[in-house]
Amino acid sequence: MADPLNRVVSSDDLQSLTARGMSDVETFWTDAEMARAEPVEMRFPEPSIQPLKKALWQQPGPLTMMESQAPDDGVLDNFLESLPLGDGFSTSPVQDRTVLPYKTVGKMFMQFDGANFVGTGWVISERAVFTAGHCVYDKNSQGGWADRILFVPQYHNGQAPVGRWTAERIWTLDGWSSQHDYKYDLAVFLVDRPIRPRTGALGWIANAPPNQGPYTAIGYPAAPVPGYNFNGAEMWQSRGKYIDGNNPVQMHNNMTGGCSGGPWVIQRSNAVYANGINSFRYTSSPDTMYSPYFGEGFLSLYDKVKDA
Repeated sequence: MADPLNRVVSSDDLQSLTARGMSDVETFWTDAEMARAEPVEMRFPEPSIQPLKKALWQQPGPLTMMESQAPDDGVLDNFLESLPLGDGFSTSPVQDRTVLPYKTVGKMFMQFDGANFVGTGWVISERAVFTAGHCVYDKNSQGGWADRILFVPQYHNGQAPVGRWTAERIWTLDGWSSQHDYKYDLAVFLVDRPIRPRTGALGWIANAPPNQGPYTAIGYPAAPVPGYNFNGAEMWQSRGKYIDGNNPVQMHNNMTGGCSGGPWVIQRSNAVYANGINSFRYTSSPDTMYSPYFGEGFLSLYDKVKDA
């Protein structure tokens, strides 16, 4: 039986994206406003609130895959940079943002209640960007939905090498918007014009056995930790081992706030696929990141944008 919390909720349903907010996005995000943006909160739920082993994360359904799509220059160059796993993970700045999967990843700028925030997203289809639910919806903010969402693929040190896109319509899952349940921390949004021709679109795998790693998580972490100068100006990646397949989708990954929504990428037969996102971690395990399972909810969101 279908899970009712996988029902898709759109910004149109709640009528919270104002005409003012959508019309002035491009002019609002000056260098000064971008510099004021803080990382959207990296969630730290307590185990008593979100008991992972008791939660129904994996849902039944047929294995479904989508291959990556090339940009209009015709180059479909799948290339995951090689990083040693060491003691479970290895984290470093991305060296070449112009090849897949990195070319599809970008920095998000958004507002909640008039305050500026940043996160990460990735191009999934002709006009759509995928991210975490908490990057676009916070039930504790006025109206819930983020406003003035700007997406800058391949962002680097304030530069937008392939352009800037604004969000026009957003979807998340009812399980996130009504419950703030991290199993449903997924979202997608349409942008104002085609983006795949410039960036390509990252392929994905859904309804796969959990923990397909090792994963390469990608994002724009903005809170530094000892040994890692995360500042939100650069795209980083954390390659990590998967952890206990009987638990939810999880990996060794020490990126911080600002990376939320970035894809977890796996490589299969010389092709790359997203199979998770940077969603949340526990305070007691700062080097372990969790993702919602890519299943019914993920596919419901993709269905909303696949033909747009």
